[in-house]
Amino acid sequence: MRPSMEIHFQSRKEILSEKIKRGGNRTRSSPCPPDILIPMISRAIASRLILASILCVSKASEANEKTKGPDNFDWSKVETQAEQAKHILKTVNAWRGEKDKNGGKKLRIVYFRPKDRKPLKEHTKRWDGIMSDIQDFYLTEMKRLGYGKVELGLEREGGMLKLHEVPGNSNDDGSYTYNSGSKIRGEVFNALKAKGINHHEETILIVCGLSRTEGKKVTIYSPYYGMGANHIYGLCFTADMDWLSIDGLRPDPTKTILQVKEHRGYEPFTLARFNTTYVGGAIHELGHGMSLPHNYATKVEAKMGTALMGAGNYTYRKEWRNEGNGSFLTHSSALRLLVHPLFSGTTKQCKDAPKLKYEKLDLAHADGKVHIRGTIESAIPTVAMIAYNDRENKGQRGYMVNKDYDATTWTSVVSPGNEFRIAIGDLHDGNHQIRLLSVHANGATVTKRMHYSMKDGVPDFTRAKKEIVSILSN
Repeated sequence: MRPSMEIHFQSRKEILSEKIKRGGNRTRSSPCPPDILIPMISRAIASRLILASILCVSKASEANEKTKGPDNFDWSKVETQAEQAKHILKTVNAWRGEKDKNGGKKLRIVYFRPKDRKPLKEHTKRWDGIMSDIQDFYLTEMKRLGYGKVELGLEREGGMLKLHEVPGNSNDDGSYTYNSGSKIRGEVFNALKAKGINHHEETILIVCGLSRTEGKKVTIYSPYYGMGANHIYGLCFTADMDWLSIDGLRPDPTKTILQVKEHRGYEPFTLARFNTTYVGGAIHELGHGMSLPHNYATKVEAKMGTALMGAGNYTYRKEWRNEGNGSFLTHSSALRLLVHPLFSGTTKQCKDAPKLKYEKLDLAHADGKVHIRGTIESAIPTVAMIAYNDRENKGQRGYMVNKDYDATTWTSVVSPGNEFRIAIGDLHDGNHQIRLLSVHANGATVTKRMHYSMKDGVPDFTRAKKEIVSILSN
């Protein structure tokens, strides 16, 4: 921002003209006497020095604005992920307080099976191991990202994972298939209601005993997906199989090969690949049940492996077998879990709407990045902002719902003056949707959408500018 002052610099012609007027009516050809010429030169030099000084101040002011906002917040100190985590954690803890810690919520895990089937062998022991490992994965990743001990809340009973056993209303005669999610959901909800559990306010993982194992031949016919979720409610399905276990993720000295059929014909799976795919699938779908959308690792993040909410279900724990980097949690996913009642240890104002309002919002392109800057207000503190940059792929129509695997994510803190600044990198030509999401201290999120296109590295924000007008007016 340039200094708000107006300075008039006289030209050499103006100075000379003024001197002539003071000294009388001299002709243009008359020589300029020394008593006029010397002061004239001195003043001209002084003027140039003043001009140079003002220009330096102006450039310094512009540089200062790049690092400091209107509230004098130093943005240069929150450029890295680690620096952002420190700021965000401080904001979260200031709002939360020790007195607000009430244990938060626990994940409800249901074990569903057909009426005429028993649970698969050692199902409680195996799922205790699986969920303990999933809990450890999240704990380790949250620590790595600078958020300390942030742990997924699990129900335990007698030192073991608690499973809510629900036998179905139908037999295992083709009544339950991959497409039976709605039917199973209804039967599970009725069973939980009978226990006094309100499914409208719970995050529920349904483990379906819908598979058959004959030696090394495995047939799976279970729903396997996450459904619409937020910080209050969530639902996801996964499958149980006799060969599924945490030990199966480790190197297999027996070199066991399974024949596995799910959506296609039977395919050969090593025991390790089988467990990576289906334990990894369980934590991936659980992520959806906790409101996490798909996302893709940025070029910098990709050095750590594969984003869990990208294709991380196919790389889970590969590092245990020295098969390269496994799966990791992106910062954007961690931010949403940090304030989710399953992780936060509190349900403070959990049901309160954040009442987010954008006061300022703008897009710009500079230094090979798309810059989003804005100022917001909200009833529940906004602890961070996330931008999902989702490119429309060839043949794709629309965004979201399994079309968002390539959405890279970019984050920002929120300054004490409620300003945020996001810089989106890894840009590509094509049509894009930016999902701009606010993360609030109680776990709530609010999403706004903007669209732009890019050709030959030059963005067109025409549509986004119109959408910004709409966002600011609401």
